[in-house]
Amino acid sequence: MNNEDKMLQLVLSDNNLSSFYEYNAEDYQSISDALLSDNPVVVAVAKIIIGISGNSDKGIQKEVYNEVFNYLNCNML
Repeated sequence: MNNEDKMLQLVLSDNNLSSFYEYNAEDYQSISDALLSDNPVVVAVAKIIIGISGNSDKGIQKEVYNEVFNYLNCNML
């Protein structure tokens, strides 16, 4: 398990998040598992972790924000 997978588990294991968005964190052991999810919130968390992992470039962070924002708009509205 790499650091990105550990971060995914940490975020997805939040009880409030998992109960509100109705997913089981144990179903997503890796980033690749999360990216294949039918749950848009799980996918968005994975995209954020991949996008900003080890990168402090503000331009990259803005691209990640835009990608996740557009993804959620298309999949949750």
